[in-house]
Amino acid sequence: MRIVSGPAVVLAVMLGACGRGVPSTPSPLGPVPIEARVFYDNGGGVRDSSQVVIRDAVALQEAWQRATSTQTSPPPAPEVDFDRQMLLLVAAGRMSPDDQIHVDSVGVRREVAVSGGNRDVLAVQYTITEGCRRFNRDAYPVEIVRVRRYDGEVRFIGRRERAECR
Repeated sequence: MRIVSGPAVVLAVMLGACGRGVPSTPSPLGPVPIEARVFYDNGGGVRDSSQVVIRDAVALQEAWQRATSTQTSPPPAPEVDFDRQMLLLVAAGRMSPDDQIHVDSVGVRREVAVSGGNRDVLAVQYTITEGCRRFNRDAYPVEIVRVRRYDGEVRFIGRRERAECR
């Protein structure tokens, strides 16, 4: 899957706006409720920073085995109706145990393509929160959430923030 970062999105919007006026404002993204989370761990099953869309049972089996590979008694994979739902996996890579990753919001929005046309994409906003570095060991935060199925392009938009430490 190709992931486009923030500067590329800005460039696409700027190029698409040349000579055409201001592009329409993207619709707001909707929050992802806590009940949508089907898995969270930081034990090292997914060691690289990644964003994955899971749209079928084979992809779920592969992602689930990888995400739970370091657990002594891994939970069973969730039941997913792939005709109506899909899963999103976000992983932060090597961090510390007090760091977290979380899918904040998801929504379909219209973007201006580099070619000048419009296209709809599913935008997925996630946040990596860097903790206070109280622990001196490695952790690999990963979260999997359930969302309504979307068959088009998915764009992951990540941001980093720091926790307030005292």
